[in-house]
Amino acid sequence: MAAVSSTSRVHDVESVAAVREFLQAAVALYRDVLALYHDGDASGEGSAVMPDDLLSAHHARLRDSVQALASVQPVAVADMPHPLTTVPGACYKVGQDLVLHLDRAISPNHESQSQPGSSFRDLWPARDVAALGARLQHLSQQFHDDIDHTFEVRRLPLLEFVAAGEQKDVWGENKDALQQEEPQEQEKEQPKMRRINIVPGDNVYIEVPIRKRATPDSIVHDYILDVLSYKSMHYREQEVTKAHSKTFEWVFQHSSPEDAEGAEHQFSTWLRGEELGPIYWITGKPGSGKSTFIRFLFDHDSTMKRLKVWAKGKPVFTAGFFFWTSGSHEQRSQAGLLRSLLHQFLSAYPELTSAAFPHLWKKLKSMDTKERVALELDFSIADLLEAFQAAIDAAMPQMNICLFIDGLDEFEGDHLAIIDFFKNLCLGEKGQSIKICLSSRPWAVFQNAFEYAVPNLRLQDLTYEDMYRYTKDRLRENTHIRRLLKNDAAAGEELIQQAVQKSDGVFLWVRLALNEMIRTFHQETGLAGLSKTVDILPIELSELFNLFFFENQDEAKLAEAAVIFSLMNARELVADFISNDAATALTVWELAFALRGSDDDEAAVKEEPKQASPTVAYERCLATISLIMKRFSGLLDVHARRASGNARGLRFSGKEDHMDEATDAAERRVTYIHRTVRDWFMEEPGVMARLVSKTPADFDPHLRLLRSYVLQMKNSLEEIEHHRQLDEWWPGIALALTHARYVQNDPDHLERTMVNEVGKTISWYWLSKPEDPYDHWARYGLGPYRVFKSAAPLWQPFLCLTTRFGLTRYVAEEVAARNAAEDEISAEKKELQTSESTPLLAYATEFLCSRKKTIFPLSDIQLVEFLIRNQCRINPGPNHDYTDFETHKPRTPWITLLRHLRDARRRNWIEYYDVDQQGTARWAEIVKLFLVGGADKEAVVVKDSWDPESTALGVLELLEGTYGAVEMRELVKMWESRV
Repeated sequence: MAAVSSTSRVHDVESVAAVREFLQAAVALYRDVLALYHDGDASGEGSAVMPDDLLSAHHARLRDSVQALASVQPVAVADMPHPLTTVPGACYKVGQDLVLHLDRAISPNHESQSQPGSSFRDLWPARDVAALGARLQHLSQQFHDDIDHTFEVRRLPLLEFVAAGEQKDVWGENKDALQQEEPQEQEKEQPKMRRINIVPGDNVYIEVPIRKRATPDSIVHDYILDVLSYKSMHYREQEVTKAHSKTFEWVFQHSSPEDAEGAEHQFSTWLRGEELGPIYWITGKPGSGKSTFIRFLFDHDSTMKRLKVWAKGKPVFTAGFFFWTSGSHEQRSQAGLLRSLLHQFLSAYPELTSAAFPHLWKKLKSMDTKERVALELDFSIADLLEAFQAAIDAAMPQMNICLFIDGLDEFEGDHLAIIDFFKNLCLGEKGQSIKICLSSRPWAVFQNAFEYAVPNLRLQDLTYEDMYRYTKDRLRENTHIRRLLKNDAAAGEELIQQAVQKSDGVFLWVRLALNEMIRTFHQETGLAGLSKTVDILPIELSELFNLFFFENQDEAKLAEAAVIFSLMNARELVADFISNDAATALTVWELAFALRGSDDDEAAVKEEPKQASPTVAYERCLATISLIMKRFSGLLDVHARRASGNARGLRFSGKEDHMDEATDAAERRVTYIHRTVRDWFMEEPGVMARLVSKTPADFDPHLRLLRSYVLQMKNSLEEIEHHRQLDEWWPGIALALTHARYVQNDPDHLERTMVNEVGKTISWYWLSKPEDPYDHWARYGLGPYRVFKSAAPLWQPFLCLTTRFGLTRYVAEEVAARNAAEDEISAEKKELQTSESTPLLAYATEFLCSRKKTIFPLSDIQLVEFLIRNQCRINPGPNHDYTDFETHKPRTPWITLLRHLRDARRRNWIEYYDVDQQGTARWAEIVKLFLVGGADKEAVVVKDSWDPESTALGVLELLEGTYGAVEMRELVKMWESRV
């Protein structure tokens, strides 16, 4: 559900009064509409009598409230937020829709009213009512929280409605639209036949059916594991700091070292038996070392030793998951949790795979290799939950299970729901065979659930000795400090105690404090100087970060830090958009080509692709890592993709000739050392604004990362190879072109140049087919390989691809440039453009109402407007006839757009009472552009397996009748005025 803000005139007295009156009127209407549904249920009928009197009573009040909202709507100007993003604007939109609903419901001339047997539910469907309740609840809460705290918000009763074939997400997270329905009628697949020669040497054959051999279990098992896996599955665990020597050992030690039977820590007792229950909660302050502690427990041999006592001879399976709010979507979501746990479980016990996925297992067993390759699996939350529960149920009789789950507070979803999920796993007899160790910050939601209900510990209360040992060992790493500690033991003891006590149980504080103590140490001041350093350090982490980052750096250094931070933010945004979990954190190599200025701009254009020399790679990596460490004072870290340590393990000296070492350095990921650091940069008041103010005026992070991709491809870390495997380059291409879409600050007009360099560079690597004049790598980014043999030729595939990626400025400049050079194009090349080719306008509107889980953006109004207003040979208009790429059916961009709208309605991709500026408001404007641009008023959308034949007006009327939205009513009126 789209969020709205309190921006603009929302605090005006008139605005507040108008919103309050509307919400009260709309909620009253909703309650009566809901009552009509309940009356129909009680009577066993569909509320056959039209409730005209009841709805009429609401009509006048609602109209008045909408008129009052209309009077407070701000005038749209460039620097103001979109009206739909404000509470008054959102309420005004919903109010207009409700007035249309009431007009239709009480009008005696309405088509549905005049039909015999029509009911209230025919006019106001259940899905509509359910959406209205949810929308009003959200707007009421937003009004109370951001504008008027005196407004009373009561939980509205919601109409439970689930469409046929749709499953609810039990954790409450919005799911994408339903999978595409199967046609109502399908031809039965004919068995494949093969010819057999009856008599050798004779020309007599018979045909017999080809019998498929069942796919081996091992192949099916590996296939399912591959689908469950994701690239960032182990990243967080690898990045969690390993416990310092002897740290946390107290959890496994007895109270008296001499007495092996003495009392042990409660957690050890919990591991050994059943009496303390199936769940243990570990909590602690931010930075107290909870993730490190969970990793320590998960990896330690003593954990398994005690679990085996609990299991009483049965095998014990352990699995872990580390939620990470700074990571990919999978690292912070329920889908990632379930996929990771299932992957660990089925990797250890392959025989349970068929029990976890019985229907998929059966399906895959009957498929051949080609069919499996073509199969696209996308597990829903419901699928994963069902599979996980089935695997647990199948495993329980034969083994015990212990799960270690870190960072519940970093889960991106409903915390109450995930608490219930873990509690439900332990209900009944299952609680005797399963243990779950959970960790989180001491938030109220977790305290209420666990503090008095399950055994638990507060980490900061137990780690004083660990922090003492860590502090002492870190100080002794410095030769001069070690000598001072030895020569003046009393002063050294006082210094260590001072640092540990000031940390107040926060490992992160003492870690950063020690970095600062060692960095600023001078032999002249000795231990007294170190003590003074500790004394002036602030206790609060946020103040410590501010000291290190802002106060200890001058303006020039802050500008460099702001650039790095901006690049990291830009990558997080783009990687999340295209769901590339492996690219969320920038690598050293990516940053190395994004930090420098004009010299690298020139190199990106003039250089030819080549293999980078180890020396150049090392110089780039060393300079980049050094800059990161200096500008962020240890708040960022550099992690290896392989388990080979962190940045401190890099030894550049004497390794300049070894490309494997250069590659290892280049592939390291730049991350925040702790969640609290990222939270401070992102959420601490004033920090983000201050960083933005320090960023150079001519800098754009997306343009730099676009350029970085070009330079990476032109300085390959691997041996150059020309081939046709687009999959190898595609993730980088998708990142680069998506970064290009976000470019805003481009004073030197480099975006078009860099995008063209992407196309040229990949073409240089591409092993082309000279005999095919249409051969180009970009066409394989526009559709599956299997359709190319029979598809219409693709003209200008790279331009088509950039249109699909929504690169409005690039496409506009490129079309203009190509039109200007029209006379320079040879007749031979012009002949390659056939009328059958899919035009740019069709690609620009391909994702009109839904992204359909792709990496491509929703259709952009400005791009569509440009293409309609600038029709030319390479950009024909909305009524241009072409052949659909996959179906081979005749189409025009206008008919294709109408089909998108009809499909979106059927697949529930359009929201009722939509207040998202990227929702109905956006695509309705695109339809208007087509109407103004001369879309064929006689166009007919032919019938298919799901919908009957319809005129263009019929499609628009179908939408208006379904949603009762003001934008759709305006489209119908606009069409009728044209006719």
